[in-house]
Amino acid sequence: MDIKTAVLNQLNEANGLYSLILQNHLYGCFILMEDIAQNKFEVKETLLSTPTFKFDYDTQFSEIGLRYGFVMDTKLALICTPEYKDIWLTQFKQVNESRNIDEVDKIEECLHQVINTIKPEDAFYTNALDTGSLTQEWIEKVLQLLNPVDEEVDKTAISIAITEKPIRRQVLTRRKPKETTRYKTRRNR
Repeated sequence: MDIKTAVLNQLNEANGLYSLILQNHLYGCFILMEDIAQNKFEVKETLLSTPTFKFDYDTQFSEIGLRYGFVMDTKLALICTPEYKDIWLTQFKQVNESRNIDEVDKIEECLHQVINTIKPEDAFYTNALDTGSLTQEWIEKVLQLLNPVDEEVDKTAISIAITEKPIRRQVLTRRKPKETTRYKTRRNR
């Protein structure tokens, strides 16, 4: 089986949340292949490493989208067929042996034909293609898939607050004054 067939089989009839998961994983696979081809890691068998990072693309295959995709949420871990995983492991190995970015581009170009068959309303990958992240509109779609509204259960702030566990208060001593932390939100540039 070739990679195009394996991806097409995995995408076949994928919609909603699973389509998002699969597209996020595919995007992550392309980024991972590019990083391998461009020598951004030391590679020993399936273990990628830098002085501060280790990732085993075999044992952590389901997490590729979580680490390299356009949405990094643990709810998006991939469950796939063994054939799909095997074909990607083979691709990663071949890219590691050749370290040829042109080969990565050929694989990506081949798979764009498959990705372009995804329904426009589920085209997360295509939306993230230019910038590596989703637009605000598509982020909203992701949030709706990850956190669907349950119309049968109407939770108000008061009902949520009543069911929460009491907060333990920390007693501060004179020797350890209360520290304040300031957080700044910045846009990725």
